[in-house]
Amino acid sequence: MKRSIFSLTGLHWKEVRSGESVEAEFELHQAGFVEMNTVARSESDWRVADYEASVLRLTLNGEYNQDCVLFYGDRALTYTRLLGALEPGTYRLRFDFNGELSSPQVRRAFIDSVELVLIAGDSELYEIYRHAPVLYGRNLYSPHDSRYTDTPLLMFYLTEQTEDSRMIEYQIMFSHEDEGTPTPLLMSKWGRTTDIEWVYRVVLDVDGNVRNAEFQGPHHKTTAHQGRTLMGGHPVLQVATANGMVHDDVTSAYRFLFPPVHQWRPQQEPRERVMDAYPFTYQVTAWEMLRQFPIENPHTLNSFQLADLRNYLYVQTAKRTNDPKVKTSIDIQVKLKGVNGWFSGSFGDLKHGNFRCAYDGPYSQFSTTVKLPPGTSYAEIEEICAVWLPGGEEQVVVPEFKAMFLDADYLPQPAIRSASPVTLTKEQPRQTLWQGNGR
Repeated sequence: MKRSIFSLTGLHWKEVRSGESVEAEFELHQAGFVEMNTVARSESDWRVADYEASVLRLTLNGEYNQDCVLFYGDRALTYTRLLGALEPGTYRLRFDFNGELSSPQVRRAFIDSVELVLIAGDSELYEIYRHAPVLYGRNLYSPHDSRYTDTPLLMFYLTEQTEDSRMIEYQIMFSHEDEGTPTPLLMSKWGRTTDIEWVYRVVLDVDGNVRNAEFQGPHHKTTAHQGRTLMGGHPVLQVATANGMVHDDVTSAYRFLFPPVHQWRPQQEPRERVMDAYPFTYQVTAWEMLRQFPIENPHTLNSFQLADLRNYLYVQTAKRTNDPKVKTSIDIQVKLKGVNGWFSGSFGDLKHGNFRCAYDGPYSQFSTTVKLPPGTSYAEIEEICAVWLPGGEEQVVVPEFKAMFLDADYLPQPAIRSASPVTLTKEQPRQTLWQGNGR
């Protein structure tokens, strides 16, 4: 349960430049975690180098709290952050334009409204918020990488309960990754160009005490957290690599505290459902691709090279096998009306160096894409199939299927779906998931 405690509205796009600020005072009558929803915009453009973002610096009672990267440009967006765990009292909240962190050609930010929400001790979310990590921004290529590349967009979480413990895992969605899986393969292997990584995992005993805490360190190494906390007890992490790994040794001078805004249920949905719930993430990663990566031109259908992100069918599905520990992959293929042959999400089970285009990750629920001719619509699809691929178990159940295109503004269109399970085997490797008549 969340309870609104303060609302500052009617600013009518209060302009904030260097040397200017917006201030507000609020009274907190009960201890808890304070979540802040700020509707803001800036004169920036994430698609254009040196114009990517403006940055607001937040101070609370005169002390540095965190920075907020306004990556959505001149469109209004609610930026949700945590101010930390606060005791009852009077607080002075201040927003300053951070000229040092903002893009070189950006001079202004605008704030429309600010709402503060309390998560008190009687809330079912209290324990989830209590262990959400502070995340220091990346500083590998410059002092402030997160201002213009691979910026963190949001945090979500998952939980696992046993008789005597509770595990909470926190995952961060970044706008992209500068290293790791080669960018052209991201669409087929993961179904997105965002980077989603688990960053912090804590195990609590029945009394809520920390039994174990760890993070995903460089080279995907699970590492024990040393226990440093800030902002009322939040564990401290630093983005340490160009593919979203972290450590607990702070080396940068700017930080973020994201609230865990979505509970992910791995057995029921792929992680990309979080993107569906926050569709601006599709736009921001697409804008970063337009700025940073050479989009294939002309569009070549049998090439795995990255095309405009609107030229893909985005697929969310699942695979069920007898032994989930055995890496088993399937392909998603699309047949268009009046076109010979099939379009393959994995480009015919293409291998590129040490990477396989087909998804072979740890989750049963997963996403992929199928590269199609520009402008393809649902009406042009004759059939969508799942295809068994060699190298894993010889029988795979595909229980469900969802697919969608992005519109002209890179937002998800209404999806097509099927909840009819199909079984793939080595002997019968191809099964229909959806037909153009909607079956």
